[in-house]
Amino acid sequence: MRRIFFLVIVINVVYSEKSFLNLGSFVCPREDKALGRCLRDALNSYIPQLVTGVPEFDVPPCEPLFIPTMTIEQSGGPVAVVSSYTDITVRGPSTMKIKTINVDSSKNEIVAKLHIPELKLKGNYDLKGKLLMIPIEASGKFIAKYGNIDATVTIILGRRPRPGGVDALACRDLDVKFHAGHASVKLDNMFGGDGDLGRALNKFLNENWEQLSQEFQVPIEKALRGFFKPLADHSFGTLNADDILLT
Repeated sequence: MRRIFFLVIVINVVYSEKSFLNLGSFVCPREDKALGRCLRDALNSYIPQLVTGVPEFDVPPCEPLFIPTMTIEQSGGPVAVVSSYTDITVRGPSTMKIKTINVDSSKNEIVAKLHIPELKLKGNYDLKGKLLMIPIEASGKFIAKYGNIDATVTIILGRRPRPGGVDALACRDLDVKFHAGHASVKLDNMFGGDGDLGRALNKFLNENWEQLSQEFQVPIEKALRGFFKPLADHSFGTLNADDILLT
């Protein structure tokens, strides 16, 4: 019997000549479609642990994610604003559920479809622009929420040379794309506490949530990549590439 040991955070994988993978309490067929379904169930069982990390396997806490800065320009009707956001924390990735995992061993590719109920962003904002032709400036704290998120994670597997000549399996590339069903934002301390102006601008931003979502999308995808990539590197790096890759 030929064995490999695959550490996916806390999961040991054993590959036998019968083409089965034992993932903890999960026994997975090696055939691509069946393996994808079994991986989905196994991964969904431990994703909630990622928020606090797994110190015994040197996996650090994965929340909150961090986005240093982003800038958004919005205009429409009587409002034209440029807003900068800094020191942004993102919570919610650990609530995700993987819907499907497709394994294509001929392409060395894994594609996961997943759903995230909500991502919550907090940080600082600085805003300048015009409201009804009146120059405006504001700064303070903000909260943004993205809900009903569908995401696709694509992983390309490759090889990483090891001393001794046995290549390790590697995450050669990882890409994240997502679409939010809705989004909202609330900017605090606007215009020195002027409630009417503050409500008007918050209303404008939320009525244009699709533009807001598009502007935030690339930084959030980058942050999510930062959530998945170290996990993939750690997991795949424990395997011999020849045991998994066909080429």
